[in-house]
Amino acid sequence: MRYFFTQETAQDQRKIADLQRRAVWIALALILLSLNEIDHGWYFPFLGPVASLIPLFLLLGCFASVWMALRTRKPEASRTRQPFPTRGQRVVLILTLILSIAGFIQFGRGIIMCFLPPEFSNDGTTLDTNAAMLLVDGRNPYTDSNMLDIFRNQHFELQPSWTTPLRQGQFADRLDYPSEPEIRSVLNTALKAGEAPEFESRVSYPALSFLTLLPFALLNTYNVLPFYILSYLLIIFVAWKAVHPALRPWALLLAMANIPMWASTVGGNLDIFCALLVILAWLFKDSRWLSGLFLGLAIATKQTSWFLVPFYFIMIFRNYDLKETLHRGSIAAAVALVFNLPFFLWDPQAFVAGVLAPIADPMFPMGIGIINLSVTKLIPFLPEKVYTVVEGLTMLGTLALYWRISRKAPEAALLLAFVPLIFAWRSLPSYFYCIAFPIYIVMGARINPALEKFSLIAWARRLVRTTQVPAHA
Repeated sequence: MRYFFTQETAQDQRKIADLQRRAVWIALALILLSLNEIDHGWYFPFLGPVASLIPLFLLLGCFASVWMALRTRKPEASRTRQPFPTRGQRVVLILTLILSIAGFIQFGRGIIMCFLPPEFSNDGTTLDTNAAMLLVDGRNPYTDSNMLDIFRNQHFELQPSWTTPLRQGQFADRLDYPSEPEIRSVLNTALKAGEAPEFESRVSYPALSFLTLLPFALLNTYNVLPFYILSYLLIIFVAWKAVHPALRPWALLLAMANIPMWASTVGGNLDIFCALLVILAWLFKDSRWLSGLFLGLAIATKQTSWFLVPFYFIMIFRNYDLKETLHRGSIAAAVALVFNLPFFLWDPQAFVAGVLAPIADPMFPMGIGIINLSVTKLIPFLPEKVYTVVEGLTMLGTLALYWRISRKAPEAALLLAFVPLIFAWRSLPSYFYCIAFPIYIVMGARINPALEKFSLIAWARRLVRTTQVPAHA
């Protein structure tokens, strides 16, 4: 316990104790979200439509726990609080230690999979890998990407159930997600006919999603899992170097017990790399160029980072001024354009159609948010536009809240930006997996007055010392 909970009562140790208290809430959030990794097929058939409430309650519980971690204690409360740690905090720590065993297993599994034929449970990674291969051959990934070609390629181990079906062709005029036999049957027909309008074939992310995989394409290697494992290991490294030394046991424990992020990593999910860039953008918020650079790289990688952009601008405006906000926005936009403008000029229509595919293409409703209640027939479906309107109104509410708290809790953006997705037409679990641990990294780094001499962050800050701007009072 002494590695995770300080017993010192001195004034300078109160901040450490407070961050350790917050770590308990982050750990509880990870425990709740990890429970959602249990195969729904194990209990959904027995509980019926009511079973859809379980993933939703787990998600809401996760968000509530993260929010509790973001709350600050008043000095009076710190002096009158219960003995530290409490019994509940000890229980959460023990459960997190047990959960970390599964994390180590996932890590070992991922290392082994790096030396096996590629097998990603999401078609996004396969499409990105194929896009890198197309680019090496001198072809435009946004025009020449084809799901049927991927299925015919013996190097890709893509199962029919891992595709993204669309509500068109044989799947038109329906809301129920196709079963695996239906998907396989339609795919076999499409392979014979030579066209597959029922499946998403576009490269659906900005260009940096596949440009980072070019080294694998140049080596003619289809297993890109090492890139995503390296991305998560870099997140752990940044956490270790950024937080106060007294918080490093918590940082390492949360990293290993983070089953949702490990699942995304082993699955080759692009969110892991995007999360690394977002973390660095917030850690370097006092550096105009570094923070703007990493934000631009995140924007150029995946659309989920776009939800964070207005929150980032609020944070900079509230801590600096409009001029600084415009400077940061210009840097981020320039970086994003460097990677994406060539593909836009290559074929504007294909590029826009690809990047907007997650929004514009007729995808089936699914996820662990409110939409799951309709998917399981617990409540009827509403028109798709209703979900969009509610999502937009929720975003306005979270932006207003962040305007008030952005100075005291800048890391709150990493939670508030994704709250609206609970009400989205598609609220995939992976959207919420990279929230809790990144928040703790940024939160823990705020109290480290002197980062170690040879740390990555200290080196970068020395490199851009002249670019830092003073915050106004």
